[in-house]
Amino acid sequence: MVRRLAETTGVSLATITDLDRRLVTASLRSKGGRGLHAAQITPLDAARLLTAILGSAQANLAANAVDRYAQTQVDRARSSDKIFGASGIADLVALPARHSFVDGLERLIGSAANGALANLIEKTDNQFAPPSLEIFAFTQATYARIRLAGLPNGTVANVEYIPARQPRAAYPKIASRGIGTNEIAGDLEQSRRVTERTILAVAELFAEERENGLA
Repeated sequence: MVRRLAETTGVSLATITDLDRRLVTASLRSKGGRGLHAAQITPLDAARLLTAILGSAQANLAANAVDRYAQTQVDRARSSDKIFGASGIADLVALPARHSFVDGLERLIGSAANGALANLIEKTDNQFAPPSLEIFAFTQATYARIRLAGLPNGTVANVEYIPARQPRAAYPKIASRGIGTNEIAGDLEQSRRVTERTILAVAELFAEERENGLA
């Protein structure tokens, strides 16, 4: 998993290995014995590691990033009315209204591993604008988005996530974007983004393990 994410995202293997090690230390990743497939990696493990890649500017903040994004909720004001309903992907449609960014990412990876995302892309009638996926998160502020565009009938499933249990009026604003957060630690803010390329690469890894009887 670490190697696959390094190859796909372009983040160095050493950096992702360090992120993964810190998640293990914080009990945020499955662990087992020695060997390539000793630990039974799950979609939740993959979702947490990808969250750490997207949401932490430094490796020592990996566990903090996962904790922050595990405590988010859907921003109903900025998300699609039916949340993931327009996607037509059963696992995503079945997500409860009250779920976090990590929950959504876990379910997305799981459904992709089952072939649902690849099937959606293959079945589209519009070859010039096939379905596309964007996963986006801030490294200091707690704000993220999972967006599926180019769906049948030109629909979009856009789900945005903000910190839970706080009124929007309590959030400071991030430079002209109107995004609320209570997690800004300084004036420098970064955002990171991956696409369906990363999700499909991770899903392919799960499919390979299933074929080998390892998952």
